[in-house]
Amino acid sequence: MQPRHLRGFLFDLHGVLADSWQYHLASWQTVAQELQIPWTDQLAATLPGMSRADSLQAILASVGRQSDFTPAQKQRLTDHENALYRQYVASLTPANRLPGVTAFLDELVAAGYPMALASASTNAPAEIAHLGLDRYFPQIVPAGSLKASKPAPDVYLAAAALIHQHPEDCVAFEDTTTGVRAAKTAGCFTIGINAQPLPRADARLASTRDLSLSAVQRALGQLNV
Repeated sequence: MQPRHLRGFLFDLHGVLADSWQYHLASWQTVAQELQIPWTDQLAATLPGMSRADSLQAILASVGRQSDFTPAQKQRLTDHENALYRQYVASLTPANRLPGVTAFLDELVAAGYPMALASASTNAPAEIAHLGLDRYFPQIVPAGSLKASKPAPDVYLAAAALIHQHPEDCVAFEDTTTGVRAAKTAGCFTIGINAQPLPRADARLASTRDLSLSAVQRALGQLNV
């Protein structure tokens, strides 16, 4: 692998900094139950990384009901899921940070690297505040400004711009196939954090416990950055 100029770090939120996808899944499971749609392991595996609209579409499509609702009805359903999820967000604390995250962020701050949060969630600022990660992430992509959600590259292009870096000079951390596609399409060197292989990721760490600047250096094939 050719050495790269490493100038910034871009982070997904759910599954990378905190295990908050479980709350999205719980909210969507409630919505599915209210619609009398069976909740399946396939849905639980498919939804992480999807936008709210795409998640609803996947749930409806699982029983062939994607055409049964008007756009206005679908909007009410996604708003309902968001309201349920925000109840979970309110209970988040620094204890919900994933293992190894705080030490890694401290290491990056000490090394002087700029960081940005590349989340397409409108709840991201509130989640970061409840997690006590504000000082690490003053730069958060405003979700409302994005034209397209992951797997489109918009959020990573915007995140790199927030720290005034080219995406090609940034390392992105993702835990889903959808997120990896977004980061790679933007041009980022992408490290997947997942016990299972993530197609297209440049490197993979099994857990956030493995996060360190030296691990990133090894992934980049460099002795120094």
